[in-house]
Amino acid sequence: MDVNEINLEELEHEHPLTLVDLQLMHRDYLEDDDEYADEDLIKTQNFKCMCNQCDRQIDWYHRYYYTCDMPSCNYSLHKFCKEIPKTLQFQGHPSHTLTLRRTPNDYKCRACLKCHRDGIGYHCSTCNYGIDLLCATFIEQNTIHHPAHPHPLISIGVEPGLIKCFACKKKHEGHFYQCNTCLNFLVNSDCLTLPIKLSLETQQFSHRHLLTLSYSFLDQLYDFECRICGMELEDEHLIYKCSKCMYYVHPDCATQRIEPFMSVFLPGLGKTQKNFKDVDHPNLLHLPADDESYILAHQISEKIFEGETWEQKRDENGNLVRFLPDHPLLVLINNATTTTRVSLHDPMKRIKLLCNACAKPITKMPFYKCGKDDDYVLHDWCTQLPTRLRNVVGHRGQGHTLELFNSVRFTLGIKCSICGLPCNGLCYYGTDFKGIYIIDAHCALMPREITHEAHANHLLTRVDGASSSRSGVSKMECRACRVGIIESDTYFRCNACDFYLDCRCALHLPKTVRNKYDKHSLKLSYSPIEDHKGQYFCEVCEEDLDPGKWFYHCVECAQSIHSACAPLILQSEQGINSLSLEGVYKYINFKFTGKPIRSLHQHPVSVAPGTKNDGLCQLCGSELQSHLILKCLDCSFACHAYDVPSFEDLSRLFTMYKYEEKKRMKKQHGPQTNLEFYPSEMKRPETRDWKVIDDPFFQ
Repeated sequence: MDVNEINLEELEHEHPLTLVDLQLMHRDYLEDDDEYADEDLIKTQNFKCMCNQCDRQIDWYHRYYYTCDMPSCNYSLHKFCKEIPKTLQFQGHPSHTLTLRRTPNDYKCRACLKCHRDGIGYHCSTCNYGIDLLCATFIEQNTIHHPAHPHPLISIGVEPGLIKCFACKKKHEGHFYQCNTCLNFLVNSDCLTLPIKLSLETQQFSHRHLLTLSYSFLDQLYDFECRICGMELEDEHLIYKCSKCMYYVHPDCATQRIEPFMSVFLPGLGKTQKNFKDVDHPNLLHLPADDESYILAHQISEKIFEGETWEQKRDENGNLVRFLPDHPLLVLINNATTTTRVSLHDPMKRIKLLCNACAKPITKMPFYKCGKDDDYVLHDWCTQLPTRLRNVVGHRGQGHTLELFNSVRFTLGIKCSICGLPCNGLCYYGTDFKGIYIIDAHCALMPREITHEAHANHLLTRVDGASSSRSGVSKMECRACRVGIIESDTYFRCNACDFYLDCRCALHLPKTVRNKYDKHSLKLSYSPIEDHKGQYFCEVCEEDLDPGKWFYHCVECAQSIHSACAPLILQSEQGINSLSLEGVYKYINFKFTGKPIRSLHQHPVSVAPGTKNDGLCQLCGSELQSHLILKCLDCSFACHAYDVPSFEDLSRLFTMYKYEEKKRMKKQHGPQTNLEFYPSEMKRPETRDWKVIDDPFFQ
């Protein structure tokens, strides 16, 4: 059989060839790199052509190939087909060196036992042993390159089984690629073939920017969760990032097609379908409300409570007579009866007008003002609070009657037994076998069901702490403040998803706020803002802001405010919040009047929230910031309210003064992960579709 020698010059193309690096723009590419267009990255990764030497496909995973310089010529070669050697040391025939020869097509290859398919091959004249070009370049044919790893990877096969992938740290079945330099680097084909750019446009989850595949999460400013599954993102894992926003998703979550019936197992972070009928819930509250006092006003006006109300007595001018012992006459203030200019609550002008019953802003007329004390004002609806309530929120309130009383008689207010927030307005108290318990007006009239914009279309049901079962859930976290919910807490939950809100964040965060620092309204935001990639800072406290927790943001001015800092509108309030405070402002239900009171100090003092500028307590030496303090009106004296002996009885009865602030444990970055890998069978990678859309099969 004729086997003729061949010169390498005979294989040369008639035109000059240029070596092309298909992965040039993908190497060291960052998700915010503007040097290359997204369309070019997608087009290059999906590049395919045929090799004119071996008739096999050339693709992006080969990385290098030769192409003809002539525009009219489509001649292309694998790099290894262009650079084939004159002689070859073949492992299947180690005793002799094989020489490049031209062979007939009916000549059988001794490696694959098939006839030669390319007309050239390597031959041993001593043994008449020959292999075709495909078998001679078998290793090169099955070697790939990827930007995620600096060395070539080879497709290898082992018995099917669950093998751990280096890229995603999960166990897979299927094809794997291994590095011959880093023998413990093994990556599954599903992870290897992920597109560099991804368009996410499904019915449940969508993002208007292209996502970029990234190979680590070590450079992020904050701890984030996947926007689809809600699980926290791990360091050194493959992840899809948005180059214009802090939007991150797991590759598995972004590329899997979720059938409609599977959506109930998600945490409700995407678009949800309505799971209730409006006719079955006629008085349902849709939150967040535009007005901070809307919830209480709604519950009172719609009489959504079990209890008794008093009969109001009015004079000929509509003023309330004998409403409270300390305030016998409440003057009605409205546009028709008011002859003097009345200033309503206005954060833009730093005017603070808070209701003495609920401590919420009074932003509209009518309202009531005490005839003797101009600082004592009430919402119209707060004068209609029931005098007695039955079966209120919390397991201690079930089956008991609670009486209305004014907590202002306690100079330092009280601590609500439900939300744990300090309060000095109108409250309800009751007794059981454990003793006295006190609930502020907001919690006493807390709705049983709500909906929230952060989890639209799903009903959120109130859970009254220890009175209800946690349904086997070992750990719950408020979606707004990321603070853990314990067994005794009152909170709202979605019965269809893993979504929870504690009662404070659910009820005390309005939809928008106004602040002197921004001429626009700031909107409550539930995740990082689109087109805002930089670090977040609070305009009020000037501290770092974590966009993984709810906050207020102005898109026009790119300004943000902690949700707990939003109510602070006066200059004297700056520096109240300590870094450990989460969710809502600690004194959201407490009205500070600045009125002087007598104590053991030589000058009159007033009750105030401690700020950073107040320094240390002059009695115990501890920090005063964010604590309830007594502040001298004439000198620099300041101390914790619970350190003053004259208030010892109040401190013993109401432990609100040493308010236990919940702190979220910060994520600790662990050590580098050890590499543990095994290979699988051979397979040529095929880049997965870069555009994720709904599958018509599931519609």
